[in-house]
Amino acid sequence: MKKVKLSHLSAIDRRLVREAIAVREKAYAPFSSYKCGAALLDVKNRIHAGCNIETVDFTLTTHAEMDAINGMVKSGVLQLKTLAVAVLAVNGFAFPCGLCRQKIREFSIGDQAKIIAIGVDAKGRIQQLGLTTIGELYPLSFTSDCLA
Repeated sequence: MKKVKLSHLSAIDRRLVREAIAVREKAYAPFSSYKCGAALLDVKNRIHAGCNIETVDFTLTTHAEMDAINGMVKSGVLQLKTLAVAVLAVNGFAFPCGLCRQKIREFSIGDQAKIIAIGVDAKGRIQQLGLTTIGELYPLSFTSDCLA
């Protein structure tokens, strides 16, 4: 993982960052107050966004990354190239949780799919950006190759 500046990202990656921050505001997180937004670029160069949606028991909570991926799948596309995730992060930024890493890996173009972690302040302003790949973030992932 490396820290990056917004100006060093490509135009499409900057758009993903903006979309993830914007959709984060639509998150429904009345219990944890942990709002998360995600935006991904699929292999057809379309953007899909998602936010977390909590339930009182948390077991039915939808994570932002999962919401974005589900939207992509519903559009008929099964592979993503880049995923950006925005969360309130006082110290740094947060990368996807273990469940989301598995789902991202399942639908990524391979180990080199990019992950952009965005730490925002309470007003949604970017504080830090981190860039990695799903292969670096989740090196020993469970894939269909494991089922052979």
